[in-house]
Amino acid sequence: MTIYYQFLSSRNAITNLERRMIKVSRIKKVNDLFELQPYLRLNKGKRRQLGKIRTKVADTYGLVCFSTNWQEPIMWGHYADSNRGIVLGFKVVSRRFTIKEVIYPSKRKKISLDPQTVTPSEYIEAVGFIKYKDWSYEKENRFFVKLDDCICIEGNYFLRFGSDFDLKKVIIGPEHPSKNKRNYKKTARYIIELVKQTGAELIVSRAEFGGYRVVRCGYWTPKFEKLLNT
Repeated sequence: MTIYYQFLSSRNAITNLERRMIKVSRIKKVNDLFELQPYLRLNKGKRRQLGKIRTKVADTYGLVCFSTNWQEPIMWGHYADSNRGIVLGFKVVSRRFTIKEVIYPSKRKKISLDPQTVTPSEYIEAVGFIKYKDWSYEKENRFFVKLDDCICIEGNYFLRFGSDFDLKKVIIGPEHPSKNKRNYKKTARYIIELVKQTGAELIVSRAEFGGYRVVRCGYWTPKFEKLLNT
């Protein structure tokens, strides 16, 4: 069973748990400068046409991005509020969305599509699952979804848990503020109540002692599990 992980700030993870929703990213707001950008050493006219297609795709579709590795410390540092965040792990339980693995070449992809006739879905298939090789630590899998099929809240787009996604794991970050010996029962209580409602496994993480992974913490996880079961 493949679990797909989203790295989030604690605030955003808690909001997503409250709403039972997954955030859908806007194409032109992601952190990759080359997102959906093919090889563009072309004449100006073709560049302009491809740019218009990319804009059309970005106005019509969003994308949902996952990693298959929650133990990667760079992901915690970059996407989970410098290790203070939370990771949510999902199993995809429907065939509504086609999740594909991102590939990481060293050179821009040349596409043979005709800029005058290519459709948005053809454009996505051609360049939507490619990122520069130095992003490979993300081990990303993703799918695209029409924004009209999403829920819009204050200009942000979401999909619901449930029929399509089953929340399987909630992983508390290595430096999450709830890991406080004096008052963890108070600070962790609300998160634990949200996890309890979903039936997901709760893991508290730490930095590995002998390597460079983020791993399950044998001290804090049982403490949080005890609260989960009371």
